Amino acid sequence: MEILEKLGDTLISVSKDATQKAKDLSELARLRMDIRSKEDYMNQQYQQIGRDYYAAHKEDAEPEFEQIALLKDAEDALNDLKQQLGQIKGMQKCPGCGNEMPLEADYCSKCGAKLNIFEEEE
Repeated sequence: MEILEKLGDTLISVSKDATQKAKDLSELARLRMDIRSKEDYMNQQYQQIGRDYYAAHKEDAEPEFEQIALLKDAEDALNDLKQQLGQIKGMQKCPGCGNEMPLEADYCSKCGAKLNIFEEEE
């Protein structure tokens, strides 16, 4: 009988240890997930600060960071590529609202802005 009692005590002890380890692992996983969530949020905020700073300083004569000039060049190249794509598709983007309109349209049907920003060379 004493052997069964010791075996029972051992099983209870092992069970408690296993339960505690499972709780610890669960808590670790929750904490890691919370940490990752906060890091992701902070990275999004850093990116937004960078975008806001760039928008506020992209026209500066002598920008504080050389990356601003690099971004401006990339932005200009991207706009040129989008313009070329629009011409191939026979569409142009409204400068007012961004709506895509046929190349032959003079005004945007959504906001009424003047179009024909892709003047064809003669």
